[in-house]
Amino acid sequence: MNTWKRISLTFLSLIVLGLAPIGAALAQIKVTAATPASAVQGTISLDVVVTGSGFDNSAKVQYFVSGTTNPGGITVRSVRFNNARELVTTIDVADTAVLSYFDIQVTLSSGRKGKGTTLFSVKTKPTGPSQVPTYPPARHYQGFTSNGGGTTATSRLYMFGGTPGGGMGMNDLWSYSNAGSTDATWRLIPGGTTTPGPRRSFGWSCGGGQCVAANGTSGTSSLKETLVYSESTQNWYQIACNNRRVLCPSARMGPAMAYDAARGEHVLFGGHDWNAGRSLDDTYVFNASTKIWRQVTGIAAPPPREFSAATAVPGVGIVMFGGWGNPCCGTTLNDMHVWDGTAWKSVASTVISDPPRAVPNLANHSMAWDASRGALIVTSGFLTSWHAPNEETWYVTLANVSGSWQATWTLASGIGCQSAAGSPPDPVVHQGAMMAFDAVAGVQVFFGGEDPDDVFLAYGNTVECR
Repeated sequence: MNTWKRISLTFLSLIVLGLAPIGAALAQIKVTAATPASAVQGTISLDVVVTGSGFDNSAKVQYFVSGTTNPGGITVRSVRFNNARELVTTIDVADTAVLSYFDIQVTLSSGRKGKGTTLFSVKTKPTGPSQVPTYPPARHYQGFTSNGGGTTATSRLYMFGGTPGGGMGMNDLWSYSNAGSTDATWRLIPGGTTTPGPRRSFGWSCGGGQCVAANGTSGTSSLKETLVYSESTQNWYQIACNNRRVLCPSARMGPAMAYDAARGEHVLFGGHDWNAGRSLDDTYVFNASTKIWRQVTGIAAPPPREFSAATAVPGVGIVMFGGWGNPCCGTTLNDMHVWDGTAWKSVASTVISDPPRAVPNLANHSMAWDASRGALIVTSGFLTSWHAPNEETWYVTLANVSGSWQATWTLASGIGCQSAAGSPPDPVVHQGAMMAFDAVAGVQVFFGGEDPDDVFLAYGNTVECR
């Protein structure tokens, strides 16, 4: 074999044995599309799906004004790797973001990168006069609770977010005042400087002049977010949950949450871990003054659950009841627990009825404390994982007997309900409606719900019950 043949065979061997694997390892990163492909200035927490090829879980994503290295007011808050062809980027678009097309660049830890040009655009906010809505759109899976105000002038019910059906999120905040009177009114509250992104199935509690929204879901993504609304400034404040040095509850949907006025704390329990596909049993406490979360560990916790309900009871603590347990959404619970500021204690329950019956199994229900009755109100929600509606209201009294809590359940009777506050003439409390209680007026206020035959149809009626 002559010298040239040997050299040729050597190079051919290198190509087959060496260069081919190296070439495969250095496959090009392609970025081909963004969905949605645009947003308006001031959009917060928008999930944009970036598609292409060659992605891995080290991917970092940047948005640049086309043809430049200028981010132009788009901040990438997080990147989730779905597969080699899909990333989900959560972005904020500043109020002053450049009105332009943007390139999207994906960079891997290996240093490889790829860019798609003019895949995304920022558009101006709508301008000109617009009519401010005076009544909330239809929804379910929203947050709805009282601020704990002790007079007619200060008592407010706050409703935030939810979905109009089909899983899409909403991010509007409404207050309801003067319940039980002809002056009952819904009012849309402007988003302020830090408008939260759309969400549903989140923790929601109000008290001490603030409302706290924790976690939830937007589309198919669980959120690791905490936002605080101030009644005095009518602005939102976002906790830096994406900072590794800031403790926040992990991403989840359907946690129970309530405000403990005696301690100035918002207490969160459980929820659903979307990635693991299971319910959680962890406890977090948010200090309303310092705006700091702490996780409570080393204690006996109630069984894991999601879509349970919790409310504060003076002299008792935070009372939590029901929910769906593990395996995810398959078991509807009927156990009750009390958080006394340091530990959870189980509550023994009995039902007063003839003939005898069991404590109801409920999830996605509503609870509130009625001081005038000295009882918890437990109402609405689902009896099963198939969303069989609960059409009963219960009054539950609590007593401490020799250091142990006992609950006595009585089925409510004689409750009258009517539509109110500019609502469509629909006095029906639909399945999935959420209730908030105006303690000053002594009125249960229900809003919304879901259509049992069409997940894309939600109700938007307001019903007051006494």
